[in-house]
Amino acid sequence: MLATVLQLYLWFRRCFGGKRRRGRIVDLPFGLLLKVASPEGVPESDVIGFVNRHTSIPTPNVVASVGGYGRRFFVMKRVHGRTLESVLHTLDPAQRAKIAQQLHSFVSQLRSIKSPHGSSICALNGEALIDSRITTCGPVGPFVDETAFNDRLLQTSAPFKSKSDLAELRSRMRATHAIVFTHGDIAPRNIMVEGDTVVALLDWQQAGWHAEHWEFIKAKWCPPDLHSAAELWDSMVEQLFDKDYTPEWLLDRDLSDDIVGGY
Repeated sequence: MLATVLQLYLWFRRCFGGKRRRGRIVDLPFGLLLKVASPEGVPESDVIGFVNRHTSIPTPNVVASVGGYGRRFFVMKRVHGRTLESVLHTLDPAQRAKIAQQLHSFVSQLRSIKSPHGSSICALNGEALIDSRITTCGPVGPFVDETAFNDRLLQTSAPFKSKSDLAELRSRMRATHAIVFTHGDIAPRNIMVEGDTVVALLDWQQAGWHAEHWEFIKAKWCPPDLHSAAELWDSMVEQLFDKDYTPEWLLDRDLSDDIVGGY
């Protein structure tokens, strides 16, 4: 029933216009927002519920999550504040440092959760995961371990690399990283702030159990559009982690820089 009501609401808005927010986010009455997502993968509401039970990370307040009409409808309360992307270039160093400190705490809390799936790289429930760096064609995996995950990354790059390049890239890959719970899309567009306080971490669709360096790579994967903000964010990312994952990031750049089109 709820899916039908929401589908009719979307149809009405398409016919008569209405404010649309970023991506598939639309306004609802009574201070609510509607996010329309693919039905594939673990429902984002399940991930948020899991995070709320195990951490103190601020997340969207979920009102309802229901599937139907080939979609998943995700209703949440509107988060007051602004995206970090929209204000990053206006913040002073002390404000940026305070925000980075909070994000460091969030990452640490996620990493403290023990995986029930052993060495597997997978979604929250142990099944296939969504990750735009691995593929844009839907869920992928699960992977029995990091070696299998690395094989998939090489498979994605293979059409764009020579055999000798692939062999060199393989030699640089590690399969000994810890497997930790990962947001998978920590980016300024998904961080809501009021002043220098983070009030919500958004967009948990790509969360799952990943090798420890993957959060670092994904945080650098889609920097802000504004060049000055991108440089500021790049320096902030370094402060979110207790280890230096620059070698893994450079390797991933070498793996992915030549990729074009759908993969």
